[in-house]
Amino acid sequence: MFRAVGVSLLLAVVAASQAAGPSQNYQGLSMTVTKVERATSASLRDCPPGTNTVNAVTRPGEQFALVTIAFKVGPSFKPGPMKRPSVTDTADKSYLTASQFVDVGSVPEYSCTFPFRLPEGTKLKALHIETATLDLAALDNR
Repeated sequence: MFRAVGVSLLLAVVAASQAAGPSQNYQGLSMTVTKVERATSASLRDCPPGTNTVNAVTRPGEQFALVTIAFKVGPSFKPGPMKRPSVTDTADKSYLTASQFVDVGSVPEYSCTFPFRLPEGTKLKALHIETATLDLAALDNR
């Protein structure tokens, strides 16, 4: 009985550790991928989330990869313009998001979901924010 409980506990710990990707730091901004989902429609909200409420839908043969990132603003972060995130697939093709960064240092912690329009079935490899690269392969169950 104890062995079964121990194995169950071990599997739960492994699953929890796979629920979020490793953190990356970009000039005092800590970033962690928390999930990757697929959808036929997506919000194009800015990051951190603000008043932009534009939505988009896919065309036949497309889908959105919704990549959610948790951000923590550290004391060394200096606010400034940031490029839109991009993703690469397993064939190293890049895709941009329509969402953009706005006033990044305005709140100490927040979460943003970036939509990436791509062909159905595309397997993602990495997310790129400025010089930081976050692994998506383990979280993209496509």
